[in-house]
Amino acid sequence: MYMTKIQEVSPDAVDYGLIFDTEPEQKVQNDDHYDVFAIECQHPEQSESAHNTYLLEQDAQNKQNKSLIEANNKLSETTDLLYADFKKSKAELKRRDSIEYATEMELECAKVK
Repeated sequence: MYMTKIQEVSPDAVDYGLIFDTEPEQKVQNDDHYDVFAIECQHPEQSESAHNTYLLEQDAQNKQNKSLIEANNKLSETTDLLYADFKKSKAELKRRDSIEYATEMELECAKVK
């Protein structure tokens, strides 16, 4: 409908020509020391500026990481102290929940009266 004429392709086609050019447009050196990815910088001041910007960003990131590590260390110390207090309190509660402690307190109260 959209095409008025369809071109038929058959294996008997007369033209078996190559689909690629016989000669490449640009020859690349076949040298082990040739760096394909080397690009000469046209604007070295931009490269230097980009490098300096990267260093500043990296420095800021390092400072932020250092402050986060210090904050984490302080939190770890606080957590350790709180856990030690919790263990002491738990032991004290266990001691006070015994019959021996109750008897001891009754005797002390009787002495005071």
